[in-house]
Amino acid sequence: MTSIPSTPHNQKRSEGPLPSLVSTLRSDNRDQLISLLTMDPLSNTLPIQDMNNPNIINNTGIAMNTDKCSHKNRLVFASESLRSLLLYHTLPDPDPATRSANLFKPKPKNTRKNQNSTLTHQEEALGLTTNNAFGIVGTRILLDDDSLQDNNTENVAPGLMGTGNGMETIYNPSTKKSVFSSSMDDPRDGTDGASVVIYFIHPTPQHIQAVSKVIHQTAISKQQHRSINNNNPFENPAHSHSGTRISKHRIVFLPRITSLAKRIITDEKITKRKDVAIHSLDINLIPMEEDVLTCLEMESTMAEFHVHNTYSEHITNVAQSLRKVQDVCGTIPRVQSYGKAGEMVLERMMALRLEEYDPYNQEGEDDGQEANPEIKAAIILDRMVDLVTPLVTPLTYEGLLDDLVKIDTGIIKVETDIISPPDEETQPSGSESAAQKRPKYMHLPLNDLDTLYVEVRDQHVEKFGSFLQEQAKALKESHTNFSDKNKDLTEIHQFVKQIPIFTKNLKSLTNHIHLAEMVKHMTEQTDFRQRWQTERSILESETCYDIIEDLIASQYPPFRLLRLLCLQSLTSGGIKASKYEPLKREVVQTYGYEYLFVLQNLEKVGLLKKRESMWDSTSSFTTIRKQLALIQADVDPSDPDDISYVSSGYAPISVRVIQTAMKGWTGKEDVLRDLPGRGIDIVQRSPPEDFSVAIKRKSGSTLGNWAEQVSVSTTSGSTGIDDKPVLLVYFVGGLTYAEIASIRFLSKRQSFPYKVIICTTKIINGSSFLQSLQ
Repeated sequence: MTSIPSTPHNQKRSEGPLPSLVSTLRSDNRDQLISLLTMDPLSNTLPIQDMNNPNIINNTGIAMNTDKCSHKNRLVFASESLRSLLLYHTLPDPDPATRSANLFKPKPKNTRKNQNSTLTHQEEALGLTTNNAFGIVGTRILLDDDSLQDNNTENVAPGLMGTGNGMETIYNPSTKKSVFSSSMDDPRDGTDGASVVIYFIHPTPQHIQAVSKVIHQTAISKQQHRSINNNNPFENPAHSHSGTRISKHRIVFLPRITSLAKRIITDEKITKRKDVAIHSLDINLIPMEEDVLTCLEMESTMAEFHVHNTYSEHITNVAQSLRKVQDVCGTIPRVQSYGKAGEMVLERMMALRLEEYDPYNQEGEDDGQEANPEIKAAIILDRMVDLVTPLVTPLTYEGLLDDLVKIDTGIIKVETDIISPPDEETQPSGSESAAQKRPKYMHLPLNDLDTLYVEVRDQHVEKFGSFLQEQAKALKESHTNFSDKNKDLTEIHQFVKQIPIFTKNLKSLTNHIHLAEMVKHMTEQTDFRQRWQTERSILESETCYDIIEDLIASQYPPFRLLRLLCLQSLTSGGIKASKYEPLKREVVQTYGYEYLFVLQNLEKVGLLKKRESMWDSTSSFTTIRKQLALIQADVDPSDPDDISYVSSGYAPISVRVIQTAMKGWTGKEDVLRDLPGRGIDIVQRSPPEDFSVAIKRKSGSTLGNWAEQVSVSTTSGSTGIDDKPVLLVYFVGGLTYAEIASIRFLSKRQSFPYKVIICTTKIINGSSFLQSLQ
C-alpha cells in the first residue's frame, strides 16, 4: 500500500522537556490578554495613586467575556517584536495546527473576500481575521527602530531585507511628533471604526513619553475636528477624523508598572484624563518554542545593566518569571548562578519567595525540600560570563538565517516572489493587476510548529543542504508510487487521506529549500569566508589589526566591523595601546560621529578596552580557551560529537560552563576566577530562607551527581532520554541560536544527565547585541 514515507518531519511533533509548564503559561497568558481586550470601554483600572499592587490587571474585577467583543480595538505595540509575541505567541488558540495555519502560505493573488477589511497582510499572517472575537480592527507600531543599522546591504540576500514598519509607525522620536493625528498618514485610521486604542508598552521613559504625545495630539485633533464640524453642519460624519470616535485609551504596561513609570505618567498629565485607563499585564514569560521561553524579548537589558547602571527592574522581572515557573512546577531544589546579574536574580528570587511565604497556610511541607518538583535544577547565566559567543558567526541553519537575515520572535520576513515565484505562464506580460494584489512580503514561521524545521534548524551548513535533498527525494518517490496505475480502491483511499499532510510537507520543504539556497549563496561568498577565517584566527589568539584596518578603509558594514574589533579586544586582553586610539579615530571618520557614542558604550560594557601594559599579551580568554577546550578543529559537522560543531570548531563558553558544572569545578578553579562575578551554588529549602543564609551552606555533590540522586527510577530500569530530570537554564542579557543549538545537542545526548528547557531575556545575534547597547 502506498503511503507518505515516515520521514521525521511528518511524524507527530515531539513534546518539549516540560509540556505542562509551556501549556500552563500559554493558557494563563492568553486568558489575561483576552480579559483585557474584552473589557468594557467604560471600565477603568484603579486610580494611579492607588496602584500599589503590581498585578493590576488581576484586580480589575472584570470577568473575561467569552462572547464576541462589543467594541472595536485598535492595538498599538511598542515594537514589532512585542506585536508578534502577543498576537502570534499569546493570543491564538494553543492548538498547534490552528496557530500555524496562516503562517505557512502567502495570501492568495485574488482580492480579499472582505473588501472593507482594514487588516494588513502582515496582521493576517500573524493570525488576525476581520471578524475576530476580540474586536481587533488593526494594529500599529509605536516606535520605529531608529537605532544605527548596517546601511550596507550588499551582504543581505535579495528578498531578505529585515522588517521595516513603514506607515504603521505612529510616533517619530526624532521630531517628537505623532503621525497618528492625521488620517492622511494611514487611511485605516479613518475607516477602521475603532473606539478603544490599547497601547502595549514597557515601563520605559521613551515608551511612556511617546504614548503621552500621541494621546495629547489625538485630543487636540479631536477638538479641531469638532470645531470644523460645528461650523459646517453639512459635513459627512463618515469622513470625520477617527480621533472623534476614540472613547478610551488604555495604556498597558508589560509586565508591570514601576514607580518611575508612575512619576512620568503623572508629569505627562495623563492621569488627569478621564478617557485614559492604566493597566498592567502580568505576562513575563512567553513560550516561543516547546523548549525556549522568552521574558518579553527585553532588548535593553544589557544596556540598562552596564551602560545606564539600572539593574533593579530587569532583575525583578527575571526573578518574578522564575517565581512563576516555580508556582507551576514546584520549588527548584538546586540553583547555580554565574556572573553578577545571575547572582542578583537568584538573590531577588529567593527574597520574593520569602516575602510570599505564609507559615500558617502550608500543607504537607516539612523541613527540607519540596516533594518531587518537576524541575530538579537551574543555572542562571549572566551574559557577561560569555561576551565572545554572540560576536562569532554561527554555522547552523537557524543561526545563519538569524545572522544574515534576522529572525524576529520566530518569524522571518521575506519577499513573496522569492518563496512563491509568480506563474509566468498564466500571467500576461502586460498585466499588473495580479502583481498589485499579490503582497510584496510574506511572513514565515521558524519554530517547532514546522516539524521539518525542527529537524533542520540545528544542522551545520555542510549538512542541511543534503538533508533537504533527501526529504525532496522521499516526497518525490511517494508521488511516483501513487502514479502507479495498479492500485486498488483501498490504497487510493488511504493515500487521499494523507494528501493534506503531503501538501503541508511539500510547502514547508519548498520554503526551506529556497531559504537554504540563499544561505548557501551567502556562505559561499569570499567575504563570508574571509570573515569566518578572521574570527577563527582571533579566537586562537592571533592579532588581526591589519585586516581590521583594511575593512574600515573599504567601508565594511559598521556593526560587522565592530564585532571583529570587540572580538579582538576580548580575546587579547584589550586592543594594543598603539592601535587603540587610531582604530577608534578611523571608525568615527569612516562611519560618522554618532559611532563615537557607540564606542563609548562598548567600553562601558567591557567589549572594548585598551591594553595598558605593552608587555602583558596574555588574557583571561586564553586560560578559559585552554581549560574548557573551546577550540575543537577536528569536529565533524556532519556527525558531531561535540557542541563546537555549531561554529565549525568553536564551543560557546556559556555552554562549556554548563557542561563543566555537571562534573564540578575541581581542577578548573582558574576558569572560575577569570569569569566575571562569582559562581553561586545553593539548595532551596522549605520553609524558604534568606539568600545570605543559604549561601553559607555547602551544596555538596556536583549537578551531575545531583541528577542521579533526584532521578525517578522506573520499574523497567529504563535510562532513556525521556527519563532524565529537567534542568532549567536562564540567560540574563540574551541568548544566541548557536547556544540554543549547543544546549539542544547536549539535552539529546544520553551522556548528559538532564533534559534542558531554556529561558532568556532576548534572542540575539552579534549585530543586534551591539546595536542594543545604544
